Amino acid sequence: MTHPWSNERIIGLVGPQRSGKTFLLNALLGTDPEDLERLLEDDNASDPSVGVVTWRDIDIALMDNLDEEALFHAADALIFVIASSDGVDSHTAELWQRCVEEEIPRLVVITKLDEPRADMDETVAVLRRLFSEGPELVRLTMPVLDDDENLAGFIDLATTEIWDWTTPELSIINSDPEHIALIAEAREELIADIAMISDSDGLTNSVVLGMQPSIETIVGALEEASIGGYAQLIVGHGLRENDTAVGTEFILDLIVDALPDPSLRLTPVVASPDGTAQLPIEADPSSPLVAEVIHADGDALSLVRIYSGELRKQIHTNNGMVEIQEVTEMTSNLVWIATDRPLKQLATISQPSKPLIIQDVNV
Repeated sequence: MTHPWSNERIIGLVGPQRSGKTFLLNALLGTDPEDLERLLEDDNASDPSVGVVTWRDIDIALMDNLDEEALFHAADALIFVIASSDGVDSHTAELWQRCVEEEIPRLVVITKLDEPRADMDETVAVLRRLFSEGPELVRLTMPVLDDDENLAGFIDLATTEIWDWTTPELSIINSDPEHIALIAEAREELIADIAMISDSDGLTNSVVLGMQPSIETIVGALEEASIGGYAQLIVGHGLRENDTAVGTEFILDLIVDALPDPSLRLTPVVASPDGTAQLPIEADPSSPLVAEVIHADGDALSLVRIYSGELRKQIHTNNGMVEIQEVTEMTSNLVWIATDRPLKQLATISQPSKPLIIQDVNV
């Protein structure tokens, strides 16, 4: 049976200031192209941002500038946004290390690849030095330039297809021999990296025997390794002069295919209010309610991540009974609620007949 939340993803964006997070968030959400150039000038936003895009029948909630502790609780996976021209700051490196320790799934997007100083090869090398601990970093795309040396698209190193954004609509075309030769070394590196960590006998045997594995085998192994947390994929993103975001659709495909859905995450460890341990909850709407306040403001409006169960008008929180006055769904398990009094950040929400407190959140 298909899990009722399997058609959703909750993704958090993290990265240095001015890394392009605001731009990337809006590109993924489908913001009008005429506004994208302006967003590049104003990429230092600090207000919480939450939006939803539906891609291939999957509802993807994207969150930025939330409290980091809450973001680590709520997100099914994180996207690390790194500007090619600026690099990584110490705080982002610390966040990466925490992801390694807590086994949080993630994807790396190298942004601003349209800028003159951008160098994806160098940025990948830097990331591999800084993020050497934990799962293998696997580069998946290589930039393609047009005749004027502007960013035109990306080559998918797994399939060798070119994703071309120079036409009015995105075109996905086969590489010619010149491009195949250009990416040969990078593609061999990708195959070797994924074969080293993959459970696919077909892929491993092909590499050992010096044979070229099939595209289906490579893609399947990449997706399995990324969802399983054995590999972190690196892809690129940028902007063309006609305000076309380059790489957006590729990233949305990866979110759907190569990041875990909510049914795969471990559920929080809960206890009764007096501290008595409880049996593990099940991530299912039919189970007892367990939810958490991810963001709260002074107007009694809160963003809530539901881990199990369904909200009712009367709810129990760490501070007693509260009444929900209005619910606005972002996805089935990420909602805004207006209550009769303000809630506290990271407060547990449960049903009055079975009050519970989250003791730990396992991702």
